[in-house]
Amino acid sequence: MVTWRKYPNRSRRACLIWISVLAVLGIGPAPAHAANSPLQGLRTNPHTAITSVPRVKPLKPRRLAQRATQTTPIIPLNRALIAPSRRGNPTGGASGRGKGGTVILPGSLGVFPPRPSTPPSVVFPKPPPRPKPPAVWYPPKPPKVVKPRPRPGKSRTVRRRPPRKISPRIGPPPIVATIPQFIANEVLVFVKSDRAGAVGDELAAAFNLTKVESVPISLLEGSLIRFSFSGNRVLREVLSTLLSDPRVSQAQPNNWYQVVSRNKPKKAPPAQYTLAKLAIGQAQEISQGRGISIAVIDTGIDAKHPSLSKAIAASFDAVGDGKNAVGKHGTAIAGLIAGQGKVTGVAPLSKLLAARAFYLNRKYNKPMTSSMILLRALDWSFKNKARIFNMSFTGPYDPLVRTALDNAYKQGVILVAAAGNGGPKAPPAYPAAYRNVIAITALDSKDRLYPQANRGSYLTAAAPGVNLLVPSLKKGYTFSSGTSLAAAHISGLIALLLERNPEATSETIVDAIKTSARDLGPKGFDTQFGAGLADAYASLLSLASGSVKPTSGQ
Repeated sequence: MVTWRKYPNRSRRACLIWISVLAVLGIGPAPAHAANSPLQGLRTNPHTAITSVPRVKPLKPRRLAQRATQTTPIIPLNRALIAPSRRGNPTGGASGRGKGGTVILPGSLGVFPPRPSTPPSVVFPKPPPRPKPPAVWYPPKPPKVVKPRPRPGKSRTVRRRPPRKISPRIGPPPIVATIPQFIANEVLVFVKSDRAGAVGDELAAAFNLTKVESVPISLLEGSLIRFSFSGNRVLREVLSTLLSDPRVSQAQPNNWYQVVSRNKPKKAPPAQYTLAKLAIGQAQEISQGRGISIAVIDTGIDAKHPSLSKAIAASFDAVGDGKNAVGKHGTAIAGLIAGQGKVTGVAPLSKLLAARAFYLNRKYNKPMTSSMILLRALDWSFKNKARIFNMSFTGPYDPLVRTALDNAYKQGVILVAAAGNGGPKAPPAYPAAYRNVIAITALDSKDRLYPQANRGSYLTAAAPGVNLLVPSLKKGYTFSSGTSLAAAHISGLIALLLERNPEATSETIVDAIKTSARDLGPKGFDTQFGAGLADAYASLLSLASGSVKPTSGQ
């Protein structure tokens, strides 16, 4: 007997479907819910008797697949295979609250139709490929360092280089800005009137300018007025407007100038090899530059340095900032000219006129000056009767400075300047490239040209200027390089010549240096070494006799 009470886990709907299937096969009565059915009273009488169907042990999926490929045997009409599932019937069978089942029934007369030996192939679409997870990057392992094993019987000592000590940066930051040729918003005006102050005020009011200062310059035989202007005005237009006024003799920009030197070398060279190169020892037996005044137009000079305690005769601050600051460059130049002690100058008994014209420009981190300050320093040096102007600096072409130097040359002043440290392709550097100036380039201890030295036809001669021991600040010493140091040697050499012949002119001095110089490089005069390496002793003999060959072996 099959009742709902016997299968409490089956739902009411599942049992009705099962009974209806059995009734269609002739095994049981028609379903109770069908119209005009004899089982219509089944709803009210759930104990209606029907043929019992035994439960069959469920088959595994693999076994069911094997049976699907075989011919179904004859099964009695009163038996059926029931394969229950856990959660209903996913193939369309009965389902309910609890465990459902799939009823597998025989054919209509008790025989199943034959089935094919292989099931039909069903092509299912391939599922889309799963996205690959992102690749995870692992840093590569460092390579293994295989240390060679020492051979037996031989002890091997491995010398390791000590780690390099990196000292913190001390001092001002490095240069990052390009130095311009002139001050952007300033102009210089030269007037020959005696009332330069009033003329300056009138020009400032007429051309919308600001008068900064007015200074009389005896070398120019007039006064120099410095103006500044603001706004978006073009310098060229301001200059052309000023030159249209008949009271203005000359107008130009206020140019920048800078000293020429390099840092100390990596390796310490032999101390003061210049004495032997220039034959200073032999020359100082004849002359030591006694009483010859040399104007050092440079940075401030440390007069308290032991090598310069007796060298400075007078000093002047052309900058006018009231600081009277000393500088390394000016101190080094003074020591090479008139130093005594650890650094012996070429002319130790000469007198120096220290004209401070250069100051530390904070923007460009270099000692610099302007045309206005430089002209003031040149004029002071001329008034104090300097016989030699040492100009170890470079700048652009400057008409006012050239005029002042030409006037000083006509008055017997000998002009010495550094050739410049711009390199072989650099343009001519001024004031060395002016006609009446003695331009000096630099050599090292092996008579090789300084790599950063300028080249050109304006060179006169060469002198040592690479890795030289020079006095520094705070009573110290350092090594330095540059054509400015070579120019200082020639200024001292000229002082030796002037002591022997005070009436000698600049042309006579130049001839004595050129004729006694030792030729270097291409034969004769060239654009790298000029006339060659100067010789102090041979120059003295040449000045006395008229002509002499340079000393050999130096």
